[in-house]
Amino acid sequence: MQDLFDRLAQDVRGAMRSLLSYPVSCAVAVISMAGAIGATTATLTIRDVVFRRPPVLYRDPSGLSKIQVGSPEHPIRPAGSPVPGALYAIWRGDLADAVAAVAPEQVREVRTDDRREGVRIRRVTPNLFAILGVDPMLGRTVADDGLVDGSRSAVVSYRVWRFLLNGRADVVGTRLWIGSEPYTVAGVMPERFWFSSMNSPIWIPLDAAAARAESGVEIVVRRPREETPARLAERLQRGLSTYVSGLPAADRQLSLKVSGLEGTPAGNSMPIALPRLLATAVLLTVVIACANVAILVIAQWTAREHDIAIRAALGASRGRIVRALVTESILLAAIGGVFGMLATLVLRGLIVRNAGQAIAFFDLSLDPRILIEAIGVTLLAGVAAGIGPALFETRRLHGNPMPAIASSDRLRQRWRHALVVLEIAVTVALLVVSGGMVNTYSRNYRQDIGFSTHPLILVRVEHETGVPAARVRDHLARLPGVANAAVSTSMPFFAAGTMQRVSTERTGARVERAEVGAIGADFFNTLGVSMRAGRAFTTQDSPATRTAIVNELLASRLFPDRSAVGQTLWIADTSHEVVGVVPTYKNTGLQPPERDAKAFVPIDAAATAKQMTFLVRATADPAATERTIRRDTPAAAAGTVVTSAATLDGIIDISGQEILVGTAPLAPLVATGMLLTAAGIYGVLAFAIARRTREFAVRVAIGASHRDIVRLVTTHSVRLIATGTICGIGATFALGRIVRASGGGGSFLDPEWTAFAVPVVILAVVGAIATWVPARRVLRIDPARVLRL
Repeated sequence: MQDLFDRLAQDVRGAMRSLLSYPVSCAVAVISMAGAIGATTATLTIRDVVFRRPPVLYRDPSGLSKIQVGSPEHPIRPAGSPVPGALYAIWRGDLADAVAAVAPEQVREVRTDDRREGVRIRRVTPNLFAILGVDPMLGRTVADDGLVDGSRSAVVSYRVWRFLLNGRADVVGTRLWIGSEPYTVAGVMPERFWFSSMNSPIWIPLDAAAARAESGVEIVVRRPREETPARLAERLQRGLSTYVSGLPAADRQLSLKVSGLEGTPAGNSMPIALPRLLATAVLLTVVIACANVAILVIAQWTAREHDIAIRAALGASRGRIVRALVTESILLAAIGGVFGMLATLVLRGLIVRNAGQAIAFFDLSLDPRILIEAIGVTLLAGVAAGIGPALFETRRLHGNPMPAIASSDRLRQRWRHALVVLEIAVTVALLVVSGGMVNTYSRNYRQDIGFSTHPLILVRVEHETGVPAARVRDHLARLPGVANAAVSTSMPFFAAGTMQRVSTERTGARVERAEVGAIGADFFNTLGVSMRAGRAFTTQDSPATRTAIVNELLASRLFPDRSAVGQTLWIADTSHEVVGVVPTYKNTGLQPPERDAKAFVPIDAAATAKQMTFLVRATADPAATERTIRRDTPAAAAGTVVTSAATLDGIIDISGQEILVGTAPLAPLVATGMLLTAAGIYGVLAFAIARRTREFAVRVAIGASHRDIVRLVTTHSVRLIATGTICGIGATFALGRIVRASGGGGSFLDPEWTAFAVPVVILAVVGAIATWVPARRVLRIDPARVLRL
């Protein structure tokens, strides 16, 4: 063992001497690896913060599980798939205090002695905070009986305490009113606490009877230490089987999912493929760095071929020489890794200093697991960058090593060219995928969805006893700056209708899947979509009249050889008369193709759901009208609260900001890839020029102009860039065709042609810059001086 350590120390000392003998190339290799490792560490940290890490204050988060229930019509989604309250009641009988429930968020008017604000309210079972293991900053959490000093208790978030209750130290015991009900403040939660969303609510008690009556609640379970998530799922499955046995046969296809409390709300709402894409991008960036370092070490080890041959002639085995050379590449990678992780720490410090209060919700510390991953990636990168060139350079040492050094450089050149082509192809792939993501999101801006978004406003209204839809709609229509208003369950950029089976006959002779929404009489007029045939709904239409409107796409599928107006349309098991046909507009530029077919039924004018959404068309500036709506709509009925109001243009702008969230982690990887690719092209050309200096001198001596020599160098570069670009474009194009054939057409993995064209332009610019410097060196060749040497 001691002998092994001695040989290792000898190899490290020899590697250090060798690296110091070519400091410029060593510095370039270290910078290349530092960029790759730094980008990798930063990206993995961002990935964990957004997608994997639990909220920072939870006690032993590995013992917590989130339970979700889904069906074929409503698959389980990371962003939320609630559990029926009746099913929670069954599970509570088995799990007792180990399970907690949280009802859907509501916005209510909250009054104190001197203020009145609309605040988000979450009703929670009293054991929620104990299950999460988070203690209040002041006071206590919701009592088991939901009472404090004989009145209902409330726990407020840190932000509500600061801005609504003025940050008072004596806030515990203060009386406030939520709607018309009095509550007593029992405690204040810490600043960094959040559950499910980061919207700073007030938490009030949810008793067992009320939880059972809820159509859907969020469920969190604290597992015993010895119980795995799989065992918990088995226990819960028994309760699910009991629950579905009491449902109609068509509704029994329910499934459950047990998962950890991981990630942020933004991360949970993103496509599930994004974390995998980030991991792939990290791998490709490291591949580029390894290729770049390999190019550099091939160049340096080629220049040292006399030394290597002498060592072999003196008796050093091929394995001993390979080990020494690989030690050099590992040492380069290790030094680069150290600098890369230091750069990550500096970047983290800048983010923490400049991110403001929002950073309090996140844990941006460098996870030891990521540190171990980074060390592993660094060592593997060092081996990967060195093992191939080392084996190549020593392949001829089994014979007489001294004559072997006079052999041709052609094979070495092929190796270097292959590595540069690999770098370019991988960089193109990164650019295409990143461009595909940007193109996908930018459809919100440029795709024609069938109506103008500019004058439209979306308004969500809540009332604890039910929103009087007709009264609120009439009140909105009378406000200054409002041209029209309508209520609907299917709203552009906001809410989609339910996917249902529609057919021409009850037996399903011609069956399609379509999005079905309930709309008010003035919906299409407000949206700005004219009828293609038939009529729109009137105030006389209701669910009892069984009328329906279809869009042109659905009409062409169900009634291809006749007019749809007057035909019978079956939605599930209910027949409707088609009274109108509207154009095939989209709810959003990112609408999946399966939702293009739409059917509409009249909304129940007498319905009083606790939450309703209205579409408003403004006559002038929609932003000014939005402020009027927020201010005046509560006057429509006592207790009415506007939970959100936003222009469609504003919603589209927010969607545009998602581009930053989705693609920001890719930015350092793409930038690093381009820089390393430029360095690779430069390195290959510079080395080729150095090796062919005498050839160029002879060409000039026999009459070739400097322009001819520069043309040779430029042609060399163009061939490399063209080959790499074609390989990268071909690979990503083939991937897009596979994704499209698998049903993923239109996603960021199936990009438009612009996502392929832009990388070509970028690589051409990068290649031109990388070619320019070594090409200038050709102009300084003096044939007389070179040929005298």
